[in-house]
Amino acid sequence: MSSKMRTFAALIAASSLIGAQDAAATQTCFTWNSGSTHLQFNSAFTGSGLHALTGVEFGGLSPCAGLSHWPVFGTAFTKGNTIVMGFRAETVDADGCGAVDYIVKLALSTMSGPLQLHNDRTDSSNKNRLVPASCTGVPAAVPPLAAGPERDAEGNCSGSACQVR
Repeated sequence: MSSKMRTFAALIAASSLIGAQDAAATQTCFTWNSGSTHLQFNSAFTGSGLHALTGVEFGGLSPCAGLSHWPVFGTAFTKGNTIVMGFRAETVDADGCGAVDYIVKLALSTMSGPLQLHNDRTDSSNKNRLVPASCTGVPAAVPPLAAGPERDAEGNCSGSACQVR
């Protein structure tokens, strides 16, 4: 490989490492549900305009099919002192579980505000308040549910109780 190619490859590798460090450094974390449920986004919400949201939700939620934390993705828009967020927590498609859609309006000065959520699969909605929090480590997965007539060894629902309502 030529010296130019080696230099180019080294620059790409270095920029990848710097990008990974920046992503970890720009986490913004919140809680809701009296502090028991955590949302950690890979975004700093700096500047006006659109912000991609990716992250994870965990904490005071019922485990679904043996999982205790779920990926989150969506969009935020910042203008003036307001951040409007729309995102989805990708909870598993198992009995009693379903993806949850969130709408949040935060005051930029406090990074807190009202939260509304809806789970179409369980036809349930809720209102709460999103507040800033320290970022914490994501917990390990909970053990899978016990196998039985309606669940396989991984806890996946496979019987009549799994029918979509």
